[in-house]
Order: sequence, then C-alpha cells, then structure tokens
Amino acid sequence: KSNIGHAQAAAGVLGVIKMVLCLLHESLPKSLHAEDPSPHVDWQVSGLELVREPRPWPRQDDHVRRAGISAFGISGTNAHLILEEAPAPTSGPAEPIAGALPLLLSARTPKALRDQAARWAQYLESHKGVEWDAVLRTAATGRSHFEERAAILLGANEAVAALRSLAADSPHAGLLQARAGRLEKAVFVFSSQGSDWPGMGRALLEESPVFAQSVCECERALGPHFAGERSWSLSAVLKGDPEAPSPQRIDIAEAAHFAMGLGLAALWESLGVKPSAVVGQGQGEITAAVVSGALSLPQAARLLAERAKLLNQALGDQRSRTTRVPMVSTVTGLEVREGELDGDYWYRN
Repeated sequence: KSNIGHAQAAAGVLGVIKMVLCLLHESLPKSLHAEDPSPHVDWQVSGLELVREPRPWPRQDDHVRRAGISAFGISGTNAHLILEEAPAPTSGPAEPIAGALPLLLSARTPKALRDQAARWAQYLESHKGVEWDAVLRTAATGRSHFEERAAILLGANEAVAALRSLAADSPHAGLLQARAGRLEKAVFVFSSQGSDWPGMGRALLEESPVFAQSVCECERALGPHFAGERSWSLSAVLKGDPEAPSPQRIDIAEAAHFAMGLGLAALWESLGVKPSAVVGQGQGEITAAVVSGALSLPQAARLLAERAKLLNQALGDQRSRTTRVPMVSTVTGLEVREGELDGDYWYRN
C-alpha cells in the first residue's frame, strides 16, 4: 500500500508480483512512503521491521528463501500466501545415455525439416565440444514431434554430414526419413533353428540390461531340467565364449535360441514396440507361446527340455548314406556331400 496505495481486488496479486521479483533479483527494495512506523505495532518485540533501504537477499545453500504475503479485504476477508524459491537448477553434466540413440528431427513440412537440418549442422559445427548426450536428449524430449521426421544414428562429428545431406534433400547412409502416419500393428515372428551364429548375444548382453535380465530368467527356468549338465552357462553360450559348450549340440542350441528370442521380445517391448500378434515356427512356437502368455516360462522350459531330449534320441545317430542320384540341398543350394544329412541337418532345417 505504501508504494501504490490500495489496489482493491488487485492488491494481493501485486504483492505476489513484487515478491516474485524480489526472489528473482535477490534483493528487497525500500518500502516507499513509510518513514513513520505505526505506533500500534510493538516493533521492539515483534521481530518485524520496515525495509528502510534496499538490502540484498541472496540465494544461499543452507536454507530456502520464503516470503509471506497478506491481503486484508475491506469486507473482512483475510488471506495469507507463502512463496518459496524454486530449487536451484542443476549445472552438472547430464547422466550418460545407455546405448546408441538417434538424433531426432521433425517439422510440419519437408522444407521446414530441411531448414532445421541446416540449422542443426551449423550449430554442431560451431559448438565442437557440445555434450552429445544432452543434444540427443533435448532433441528427443524437448520439443513436439511433427509429421515430417528424420533420424540420424551417428556421432556428433559424423552427424554434420548427414544433416547437410538432409538439408540438401540428398540421401545419406546414416539418415532415415519418414512421414508420420497411421500406426501399423507389429507381429513378432520367432524362427526355428538355423538362424544362429557364435556370439549372437554378446553385444546385447553387454549393452542391454533388459535383454540380460531376460536371459538370466531363462537360465533359472531351464536349470532344473538340465540338472545333469548345468556346468555350462547360457550367457557364455550366447556370448560365444571359448569355454562354453558348442551350440551345435541340440540341447544347447534349443536353450540358446529360446533365450535369444525371449530376450529380443523383452527388449523390443521395453522400447515401446508391443506386438499385436505373435507367430512361431518349430521351436520358435514355444517362444511365441511364452510372449503371448499362453505358456508360463517354467512350462516352456520343461517343454523345451523334453523336446531337446526327444530330438537327441531320434536324431543323435542319424547318418546319411552315399547318394545314388545327386541331390541338391534347398538350404545351401549345393549338392549334398556324403555324411552331410546327419541329425543336426534335419534338426536345423
């Protein structure tokens, strides 16, 4: 009131505005036109005082600044508001992003997307030491995503060339462009044997906690059904470690392929890709049944172990004879050699 008089209904709002500015500028201005304190207030014992001169009100680490604003209406209404300063912004480096993430760009029109790519390229060229994780995080979460989209899965230095290509409407190996449209439904397809290779799970086990957790759960579920041979580690098989047993063994291959399929499904779902349906072929149908919820993991582990046992019994001593007529394999496209059509061939193909 001493500054602007009685502002009627706006008095309380103006008090809030003044105090917010005090917090912002870390200063308390002088109370105007209040040279003579009211004799009706015991200033000696109340702890109250007028601000006769501007005084600093700095932010401090050991306590939070607060202010009370009172509004007394002529009709008898009383209100009191307590303002507290906002937490100090963190200036430390952002937490590193696990795994590889793309630089995401989007715009309303193709031209706007190209213009944005040119600005990004110029920014990265003029800020060589920029924190790349912070750039990726800001681009992904700091703005709305529009219809015209582009993704660049490269490092900061390599991304500039891809951005220049996008700005020039030219292709680039590290650039992917698309237009947002109707969300297509995803189907997870789980294959049977034949699609394995040594070390196929190494990178995912090292880089994806979700995948590694899924493999660990598979190993626990399979353990009771391989009690006689649990000296080997499923993770070691997927990593292709030299001491791990050969994935050419039917039981080892069954377990590794099953764990790989479930781990990939868990990884995709953790990234927001949810299947609207699942389908599997051969052993992959067991994996599909677990993902769909038709089988529990312990049920599938028992079924998998029994399947491996039966296949070992049926195909373990299978050997092909010398052919009377040349036979061409539909798998390799080559003429079948003597001994090639063993149990492992029929199991995998």
